[in-house]
Amino acid sequence: MDPLFIQNSVLSLVLGFLLGLQREMHTIYSHKTQDFGGARTFSMIALFGFLSSWLTAFLPYFFLIAAAVIGLLLVAAYTVNSVSSPEKGLTTEFAALVTFIIGSILNFIPPIFPVFIAIIVLFVLNLKDKIQEYQQTITKQDLGAAILFLVMTFVILPILPDKAIDPMGLINLHRIWIMVVLVAGISFFGYIAIRLFGSTFGIGIAGLFGGLVSSTAVAISMARRVHENGFLVKNLALAIALASSIMLIRAGFEIWVINPALITALILPILIGSLCGYGYIGMLYLTSKREDIPQNIEFKNPFNLKEALVMGLLFGATLALIALANRYVGDSGVYIVAAVSGIADVDAIVLSLSSLANNGLPHATAHYAILIAILSNTVAKAALVFFLGSAQLFRFVFIYYVLCIGTFILTALISFQY
Repeated sequence: MDPLFIQNSVLSLVLGFLLGLQREMHTIYSHKTQDFGGARTFSMIALFGFLSSWLTAFLPYFFLIAAAVIGLLLVAAYTVNSVSSPEKGLTTEFAALVTFIIGSILNFIPPIFPVFIAIIVLFVLNLKDKIQEYQQTITKQDLGAAILFLVMTFVILPILPDKAIDPMGLINLHRIWIMVVLVAGISFFGYIAIRLFGSTFGIGIAGLFGGLVSSTAVAISMARRVHENGFLVKNLALAIALASSIMLIRAGFEIWVINPALITALILPILIGSLCGYGYIGMLYLTSKREDIPQNIEFKNPFNLKEALVMGLLFGATLALIALANRYVGDSGVYIVAAVSGIADVDAIVLSLSSLANNGLPHATAHYAILIAILSNTVAKAALVFFLGSAQLFRFVFIYYVLCIGTFILTALISFQY
């Protein structure tokens, strides 16, 4: 007997058994009435799928007949079960149909592919409770924002001209829109992560995911809360430090995406600065009170049409200012723009410098301007903590900024010399 035939027969039974067992266990733990099939039925369906495709070599129309029979049986099973249970869905029937297909394709392609499909189906079937939980968390506006992200990325971006549209060669809509999609995409990931974890969560998680959305928003929120929870000042400083650490890594990622050549001299400084910062974060964690008070930080959804257009205008203006400063004033003008832009936001200036470094701006100028922007943003956040928070919180945060950002800048300056 052909060993491959035996292997595929056994594998179809195993895969069908696993899928059927999942449906059976779901029925038991959901306290529902027994569905049309369980582990044994699904095993037979998968084996029937394999045998029907195998027999097609001898009986050309056997697979089509077998598929029609399975389809009719599933329709009949759904009709009968829906009478006794009006709220019954179609998940089990479709799972059975997929099981039949998984068994049938074992005869045509390497086993790794049907196994992969079976694992994916098991994963999706097992997600029902989580999906229902997320449906309560994700709003209609969030879904609309996700759709807008897809439109911005796969509809608008490809049709924008990748060339300057003004006589001075300053405005490239395609380049600007890439920056919008990149920044809003990172922020949207952090926003959705926060939505999925809930609106209130521990201080550390707030800082970690909040840094993907806005490290400045985290700094403002935690600084204000120190007056209510002064005994947890180290925990609040921990959140601000975590958000700022994500900001540094995020800036490095953005530079790498737009201009990989520019990130080479910054990789080591980012690593060393981050390690120093995380060392201090670890010390704060070990010496802080082990109390996980909820923190509710309000973040706006980073994706709506108005926000996207405003962000595009911001990037366009920043690109134009840097290009004009470099053209008519020189390096000093670029550095001034970097310092002013960095106060409010790092993304716009970092991405603008990275893009212009591909089009005439000297790499050395871009490197120094990026350092100035990050330093400017750090000083702005430290000032916010000082004025909105307490002296003790400011001291912890200031030490972190000196260790992390200070080490990053010092290492970068040394790196630029080689």
